[in-house]
Amino acid sequence: MSSSSPAIARRAVILGALALGGCGFTPVYGTQGAGGVLRNAVDIETPATREGFRLRARVEDRLGRATSPRYRLRVALDIDASPIAITTQQDTTRYNLPGTATWTLMEMGDDTAIASGKVDTFTAYSAAGTTVATREAEGDARDRLGTALADLIITRLMIAAQDL
Repeated sequence: MSSSSPAIARRAVILGALALGGCGFTPVYGTQGAGGVLRNAVDIETPATREGFRLRARVEDRLGRATSPRYRLRVALDIDASPIAITTQQDTTRYNLPGTATWTLMEMGDDTAIASGKVDTFTAYSAAGTTVATREAEGDARDRLGTALADLIITRLMIAAQDL
């Protein structure tokens, strides 16, 4: 029974691919996918913050660095830390780090938005250790937040790319 399991799995994948192909499904990153129009074509403007740097790096990782930009992506960030775990001695042991990214995609040389949106997510970090450990945990959380916001923006950009 276990020797036929891989064969069954392969058949399921092939049938799934055929079914998706029959419904007009086109992979966004495929050769004919809409996402190809954004590959190496987006110049990114982010705030000069740790999260902005991480967001820019993640977008460039996923879309490629713009060699001859056709589009400009402008991102504004709103990030605020808030205590979520407080001991009876009034010491904060955990912080929530919610973030919102408002983005606009424009053609180079034109300030008219061709796509825009707002995404939000959060991360958290522990403040129960030493001062150095808490600062490192906060920095790591801010990096994770920038990456997560970038991934959400990329998803929205891939949807918008179908109309470009």
